[in-house]
Amino acid sequence: MIVTYSPHHILHNPPKEFISNHVVAYGESPERAELIFEALMDIPHAALTRAEQFGMGHFYKVHAAAYLEYLQTAYAEWIAAGLWPEGIMPEFFALGKMRDHPPSRSPEGKAGFYMTDSCTMIVKGTWEAVRFSGFTALTGAKYLLLGESCVFSLCRPPGHHAGFDYAGGYCFVNNASLAAKFLQDQGVLEAKGRVKVGILDIDFHHGNGTQDIVQRLENILLVSIHGDPDYAYPYLTGFESENTLKNINFPLPPGISDDEYFLAFRDAISRLKQFGAQYLVVSLGVDTFEKEELGNFRLSSEIYTDLAEYLISEMDIPKLIVMEGGYNTAFLARNVVSFLMPFMNKYG
Repeated sequence: MIVTYSPHHILHNPPKEFISNHVVAYGESPERAELIFEALMDIPHAALTRAEQFGMGHFYKVHAAAYLEYLQTAYAEWIAAGLWPEGIMPEFFALGKMRDHPPSRSPEGKAGFYMTDSCTMIVKGTWEAVRFSGFTALTGAKYLLLGESCVFSLCRPPGHHAGFDYAGGYCFVNNASLAAKFLQDQGVLEAKGRVKVGILDIDFHHGNGTQDIVQRLENILLVSIHGDPDYAYPYLTGFESENTLKNINFPLPPGISDDEYFLAFRDAISRLKQFGAQYLVVSLGVDTFEKEELGNFRLSSEIYTDLAEYLISEMDIPKLIVMEGGYNTAFLARNVVSFLMPFMNKYG
């Protein structure tokens, strides 16, 4: 099984974040990807492959041009203005109709316009890391088009909280949407017709950015299983009332068990099958684990193997697994491997 990866992720290493009224060490650390990479190095079935580079045109298909320009220039502008060199953290956020107007010219104003929280920081190497995180997803999608049945893209930074024109939740470019659009566009060229792509988001947190993006695209369905937004980040989105023909949300209550989660998972797979997806992108977050501080589910490590086996049995289509969240580094790699092993055993 091919695993795509880029060492450029280490360039994004913010020193801290502001979360739950505390300044703490940045939770989405380079250690996360390195631990998973090291675990995969010991598995004979994992063919570790460096990410290729792609044209920026693919990014512009899922993100606003002005937003992508901001990501590329934000840190240099911030430093030129004599602001805090450790990184960009907004002090004000554009809400509601404020976003109907262009952002102010100041670096502080731009940060509040394009970033949605104070736990997502931009540092000197962020854009290069983000760019290659997107390349990692695109490389995985390319291998599916070349005939691979399943590929794992070890993306970092993650992506599912990044919307059409905003960053948040440690995310800057939406890797899952980027890959889904690439699969659709290239698949259309090969099939000479409509291609449907499903995105299954099983990170603990609602993929609000993915939901925002798929509303602007055709023939892509997002199905997300996540914590009830009354109690979980991003708090204000992910409710069933938001369901459309393009996204289906399964918000689940705190403390949910393996058996209860599996029922929702079966329902989610059923919706994707009804949609008729020809490719599937899985946004994999293992912050649903019982010992995860940034989640409130009570899932065991074993459930990830069960979920993967069920997905294999029910959806015989090419699958790209894209890494999202999971922050308990003592269990992170084990839980990711628990999900990946059935795919490796099935597809080699």
